[in-house]
Amino acid sequence: MALGSFLTMVLMLREAIAVVPQGPGLEWLGINGGFSEDYVDHLGRRWHHTKEKWTPTGWGGYVAFKPRDYTNTAYLNGNQSLGRMRCRNWPAEYEPDYDALLQHYSREADAPNQTFRANLQDASAKVSYYTVKYQFCEKNRNGGAKMNIMINGKLVKRDFTTSCHHTITDIYHFKCIPTQSGMIEVSIQGDPTAKKPQARFSTLEFEKSLDGCGECELSCGVNGFCSSSSHYENPYSCGDRGSEFLHNEFDPEKLRSNASCACGSGVQGDFCELGVCAKTSCNEPFGGVCLNGTCACLSGYAGRSCERPPETDQFGCYSQEEVYGPLTVSTICLPELIAGPARHGHLFRGPSPMQGVSDRTKADTVYFSWTADTKYGKRDAAGSEGRVYASKLKIGPQGAAILESSVAFEGFVRAGGVDVTEDGVLGMLCAKYWHPWVEHTNSHLDKAAMVLAVCEVNTSTMTRQRTPWQIGKQYQESTTAPNTGIWGSYPLTAWFAQRSAGYGYLLYAPAQQLWTAWYGATVGSHTGFAMHTYHRDAPEISQEEYAKYTYPVPREMVELREEAEGPWRDHHRTGTGDHQASAAWRYHPRLKDIGLQKHTHGPVYMQQYGLANGSVGQLPAGEFANPGHKTGRLEMLFGEDTGIQANALRPCGEDWIVGIIAKVGGNVCAKVTRLGEITTWKSIEPSVGKMPCGSSGGACGDGAKGRMLRIAPLGSSEEEALCGATARGCFQTVPVKQHHVMSWCRLALLQFLFGYEKEDRTRWLVEVDGDCNEISEKMDVTQSTHWPLYQDWTTTTAGEVVWVTTWQADVKGSFGPVGSPNGVWPYKPKPQLEEEEYLFDLTPEATNAAKVTVYSPWRGTTTSMSSTASSSTLSTTVVVISTSIWLLSGFQPAEGGEDRACRGASASDNHATYYVVVEASSLEACQHACLDQPLCSGVEYSPGRCEVWTRPGGIRSTKPLRGFSCYRLEPPGAFALRPVDGGHRACRGQTASDNSPEYMKVLPIGRLFDCKAACLQDPDCTGIEFSLGRCEVWTRSIHASAEISNFTCLALEGPSFREVNGPGQACRGAHKSDNLMSYYEVVPDTSLDACMWSCTGRLGCSGVEFSQGRCEVWSQQIQATIALEGFACLRYAPVLQNLQSFIRKRRQHFLGLLQTSSKENLSRTKLEGASEEL
Repeated sequence: MALGSFLTMVLMLREAIAVVPQGPGLEWLGINGGFSEDYVDHLGRRWHHTKEKWTPTGWGGYVAFKPRDYTNTAYLNGNQSLGRMRCRNWPAEYEPDYDALLQHYSREADAPNQTFRANLQDASAKVSYYTVKYQFCEKNRNGGAKMNIMINGKLVKRDFTTSCHHTITDIYHFKCIPTQSGMIEVSIQGDPTAKKPQARFSTLEFEKSLDGCGECELSCGVNGFCSSSSHYENPYSCGDRGSEFLHNEFDPEKLRSNASCACGSGVQGDFCELGVCAKTSCNEPFGGVCLNGTCACLSGYAGRSCERPPETDQFGCYSQEEVYGPLTVSTICLPELIAGPARHGHLFRGPSPMQGVSDRTKADTVYFSWTADTKYGKRDAAGSEGRVYASKLKIGPQGAAILESSVAFEGFVRAGGVDVTEDGVLGMLCAKYWHPWVEHTNSHLDKAAMVLAVCEVNTSTMTRQRTPWQIGKQYQESTTAPNTGIWGSYPLTAWFAQRSAGYGYLLYAPAQQLWTAWYGATVGSHTGFAMHTYHRDAPEISQEEYAKYTYPVPREMVELREEAEGPWRDHHRTGTGDHQASAAWRYHPRLKDIGLQKHTHGPVYMQQYGLANGSVGQLPAGEFANPGHKTGRLEMLFGEDTGIQANALRPCGEDWIVGIIAKVGGNVCAKVTRLGEITTWKSIEPSVGKMPCGSSGGACGDGAKGRMLRIAPLGSSEEEALCGATARGCFQTVPVKQHHVMSWCRLALLQFLFGYEKEDRTRWLVEVDGDCNEISEKMDVTQSTHWPLYQDWTTTTAGEVVWVTTWQADVKGSFGPVGSPNGVWPYKPKPQLEEEEYLFDLTPEATNAAKVTVYSPWRGTTTSMSSTASSSTLSTTVVVISTSIWLLSGFQPAEGGEDRACRGASASDNHATYYVVVEASSLEACQHACLDQPLCSGVEYSPGRCEVWTRPGGIRSTKPLRGFSCYRLEPPGAFALRPVDGGHRACRGQTASDNSPEYMKVLPIGRLFDCKAACLQDPDCTGIEFSLGRCEVWTRSIHASAEISNFTCLALEGPSFREVNGPGQACRGAHKSDNLMSYYEVVPDTSLDACMWSCTGRLGCSGVEFSQGRCEVWSQQIQATIALEGFACLRYAPVLQNLQSFIRKRRQHFLGLLQTSSKENLSRTKLEGASEEL
């Protein structure tokens, strides 16, 4: 039958076909393009504006790119008597509302498309059907631009060509559109090949209707739907413009209808039957897209067909992690939207600062401050406006951050620096808008004073510790009491003051129990700084002194305390107008003093603050002697170079390591002794980014450089203040088993993480040692993360570097790859509205999605290193097997991977219970199926067939088989984890009922891969028990197990590979020239870890030799080596963690063996079956 006859027959049959009942969706929803506020028409219908971003809880809104507005109300031919121009036709119901609905439109902005979602019903409700109406009256261009219209990811109109301006209202009705997850998405896409692509509309309507559903019975496959559409044909030429004096020429007879299949991307054909994606549904456009026949999930969706949505909050935020080598970037969802900085977005290059600090004892805990987005600045608010938060993060073993809790402080509009005491009290700078101070300012509004306080939190309970207390000056024009006056005010939005130190820094000195704040300050119209220091238990000022204050803040709102006295305090430091232009500082745990750097108009200079007094800490000496504002200065000059911007400094032994912007060297790492001697000055990167002064990235008028340079300890806590050139050495070894030379260890790396920005706006990280030598490859992180100005990094006690911020994407790719963090204009500022009810409005496009970046020295690569610490009497070679991004960066080939079929304990071990068979069109699709299975340990793929392996013992061996591929998904070192009693069990201690909580550490982990990795990183781990969502890392020996379904128990055998005669050795037999080919099997493994796997899967393996992708699995005893660079020779001698359990179960079988052999000498051959069982 011809296609035309078939379609005719289908359309005839439609009249007799009953349509399904409607779902419970809204009756109507309208979007008014180009309006910034809602509009109610003469029918009482509310039209939503186009400035609201989509969230799952509102009516809907734009997705990804915020559109722009356009309007044109010019007179026809410029003649007022002819009336304002209009299109000649419009929907009849628009008659009284033409100007509000069609005299403007929404247009493309940062991308050649715009997309809107309408939330029409609950996601789980029965499907409702809608007619989607598109109206567009062009008001600018001369027509001819092409646009595609997509609905729910399906193309409903290709190459729609716009009409000339003010000629015709283009009208399309797309009928019988089903809701998907309760929504309908309309995407208007411009021609990307056009010089000026257009994507525009005047109005969009979603009218609940079954109209057209009886006209369409086409079968459109799994990646399409059938829609009947009507459109209004254009009867006019470009010269036939209308005006407001003309009647509506809309003619319903000109509506033409047709039914056709709307197909998804990559799908063609009249019935959506052609293309690699024709049989693949990926829940477009909400869940994912089809790429070459495989689903790529988006926006947190998961599953083979991207069918599982993420758990979102009311703002549409969902938690996720992205891993880039040693870098993990987590998205966490805060309880409110994050405020932008007040007025000056370009100064901060991020939101209102989100300062972080690590817990002093808990290695996995970080705290940070942030500001909720609220309006403030109302005259009669009486200090009640705003809200700031302190939040607590848990950093997981893979670097993923989890928001644990938050505590709010009402009545504060700005959060600043944070620190934590030795007993776990968090201090946070919090600023209050106090209108009497603003109203009576003696200078410009931007320099009006705010009340600066310290908000304290009990971190054990995450509750408020006490009433916030003021730190700094009481603003008033006359000095009537101590700490009053205008010298050193904390300013509202003063540009130069905030350019020097953001919203202020806070440090706690544990030896003296002192809090110190430092901020850019004003003295009338002048710029300067102020520093204030208070004892943590400082008494409140007297009532007599309080009575002398002008415009005081009520004491029940903010406590007022007595400031501490000491050599650090002079009348300059508590407030002066020295034109401070940059600021950096840190507390030194060995010197027990604060080191600081700053500059005004000359070079950067360095000082000690003066907390140390000889009895507590070392007195400032050398160039730092006699601390004070104008004394004890070291100018940062080295040879012909000059420090021009203070950025970061950290303790390094008894000295300091500094990150500084220099005139010649650019991004410089320097060493300064405690006596003020500059011993090292090394340029890490001469190219330096200039400070931008707008969203376009243009430099400020003074061309100031820098402020993006950071340095922080890596691999050890800041409290240890480790330093030296023994880079990547093992400072502290924690053997898994004490009697082994080869061991996993907790590294205290003598190194620092150094971050900087280049002139081209790219951001980089590199590891340096304590002498500023680069010890890693430079890592371009422009695409993955960003850090704002005036926020320092923090290092956990575990040695991980952490910072918190948020950003919008660089949608145009102006300053990096498209979609990367916009490092120049990451977040919009709060607008200042001087004539409005509130002085500061809400932040445009604010989000509650914070970004937590964790740089971990334990992840990234497999590293071999030797202990060279001078205090060590034993030269020990340590193999550090660290988890990396293997889960995301790719599967590892088993014995070469290609032309290999996966096997269990041996090449003949292929039980059907080891795997699940799924359909897959490619190896990549097979690997995606593996990632959907929490127990997956690898895949075997052959054309059309995919085996997802879940065997507890993993893929130990392979079998040569042409056309097959075998890939493991295991963290490095996982070959040492062996199944207990078959593996499908729950772990137990001495007996099957011995299951004390003290035996384990419980982690919320959803994948066996991550549970294994957590064990391999923990020096106390003896094995794991895994069930979905729960990982038990056992720290006592596992001698028994219990049969419980859906559980996995694996025991960790002691370190079993030991280097023979050190690194750089090739294996030999009885002597150096004994190298018969019969001694070993060559396996095409590409890594040392894979080579070790191959050894553990072969009966009688005695060790491995590995070099540049060549693996020799030895069966002959390795008794000698020969020195060869790039080679590694390791002897294999497995030690079973659960040997006693094994002995008990096989006592009779091994009785004779145990009487003649020690545990250490049990041969691989005799224990082959036992090791696999365990």
